[in-house]
Amino acid sequence: MFERFTRQARQVVIQAQEETRNLGHPAVGSEHLLLAALSRRDDPATAALSRLGVTAGSCRAEVERLADRGGSGLGPDDAESLRSLGIDLDEIRSRAEAAFGPGALDPAPEKPEPARGLRRLVPVRRARRGGARSGGHLAFTPRAKKALERSLREALSLKDRHIGTEHVLLGLLNPDDKVTTTVLRRMGTEPDTARAAVLSGRRRAA
Repeated sequence: MFERFTRQARQVVIQAQEETRNLGHPAVGSEHLLLAALSRRDDPATAALSRLGVTAGSCRAEVERLADRGGSGLGPDDAESLRSLGIDLDEIRSRAEAAFGPGALDPAPEKPEPARGLRRLVPVRRARRGGARSGGHLAFTPRAKKALERSLREALSLKDRHIGTEHVLLGLLNPDDKVTTTVLRRMGTEPDTARAAVLSGRRRAA
C-alpha cells in the first residue's frame, strides 16, 4: 500500500511522528496524522479546510486539550450540561479515586499496534550498537492504521493511482473516529462538512 503514497503523503506520516514526540505522546494517533496533514499549507485540500477554520494551530490546541482531559472529549460546557441533569463528574471522579486510588477513571491507554509496512515510510535513526535508540520508530495506534487504510480506499474510489495528502485527509475525516470527530467539532465543523471542503479543493486543483 505504501508504495502508492506520494512524497507529500509520506511526509505527512513522518511529520505525524514528530508531532507525537513534540506533544510527549506515546504513540501516533489519527489526531497526530490530522495535525501533520493540516501543516501542509501549500496543499489545496488543506487550504480548503483552513477556510473552515480548521488549521494546524487550532488542531494542535485541541489535541493538547484532549490529552489534558485524558482523552475524554468532555469540556466545561459538557460537564455543566451533565450537572444540570444531576450528574456531577467531579464528584463521581472524587468518589472513585477515594475508593480505588488516583486515576481510577482514567481511560486505559490505547494499545499501539506495530505498523510493519510503515517502517518503509519512516526513517529510523538508531544509536550505535549497545546504545539506546534515538528518535526511533513510534508505533501507530489502531485508529491511525485504520485511517491510513481508508486513505487507500478513498484513492481507489476516486480512481486515483496514488495516495496524496487529500486522500489521507479523507481517510481521517470519518465519523467512526471519535477522536478526530471531537477535534473537528471543537474547531467548529463536522466530518461531512470537512470532507466536502477537501473534495472541493481537490476539484479546484484538478
